[in-house]
Amino acid sequence: MDLKTGQTVKVTITKTVSREAARKTLERLFMKDTVFTAPIDARAANHAPRPKRRGGRIWTKYANKVHPILGKGVHANLKVTPQVAKDLKSVADLVELASA
Repeated sequence: MDLKTGQTVKVTITKTVSREAARKTLERLFMKDTVFTAPIDARAANHAPRPKRRGGRIWTKYANKVHPILGKGVHANLKVTPQVAKDLKSVADLVELASA
């Protein structure tokens, strides 16, 4: 599929992700979709930051990151940017692209 900046594509995982680098790339891409970031936003909404001095510097506890499950058939809608296009090409053997 010819990727153009600004278009929205549906990315579907078609194979089991076994390479660690590919898993991290797909996780980073899928976290751009609001469906995958909703649990983090929900946790952050319930968290009131209380900065305090710890070890000589200001420290604040943040909500933990939720890692998405990246199995076969999982899909996300992504807006294409030059960096997203480059990342999608690096994991092209694991995903299928369709216009959204």
